[in-house]
Amino acid sequence: MKEEINVGSKIRELRVKKSMTAKDLANQSGISFGMLSQLEKGSTQGSVETLRKIAKVLDVTLAFLFTNDSEDYLANGNMDAINDEKHYVVRKDERKKISFPDPLYTCELLVPDLQGDIEMLQVNMEPNRVTDEIIPHTKGGEECDYVLEGEIVVTLNTKEFSLQQGDSIRFNPEIPHKIENRSNKKASYLSVITPVSF
Repeated sequence: MKEEINVGSKIRELRVKKSMTAKDLANQSGISFGMLSQLEKGSTQGSVETLRKIAKVLDVTLAFLFTNDSEDYLANGNMDAINDEKHYVVRKDERKKISFPDPLYTCELLVPDLQGDIEMLQVNMEPNRVTDEIIPHTKGGEECDYVLEGEIVVTLNTKEFSLQQGDSIRFNPEIPHKIENRSNKKASYLSVITPVSF
């Protein structure tokens, strides 16, 4: 198992590396200074949407805040990696889980890492996982979501699309959007995004 990541410490470390004050980061992220201070101290965890805003300002992926993976072995010239299955294949019982402060929302990475041009995830949502925030996630590209189980509601700007098992949707992730599970049953969907948004 990977060691627990202290997201608040990682945010503070990245902010300091960029020579940003906490006030600068809070303002550019559109969150309160108090909220950022609590996040950095670890006294609160923040929503997925809040952390995504912070990651965008810090110019890192959301997943970078939650994982230890920062190397691309092949890019670094490690030729032994070419023969190493873990750089190509993800076994179902070895998926990397991206945990968020939101206990109703988890992601399983279906590609070996987030170093490539495409992101593929299984997103799992517990019953009644709703959010008020509707934000764009990445510049350009496409997002395709396919419902594996249950029912989800995808909101693009103000238009809602209700999708059930077997349904799919494609959209430009620059459109402000949110995905919810408003039902009283668990839902999961396959999400394929390019370029990588996490």
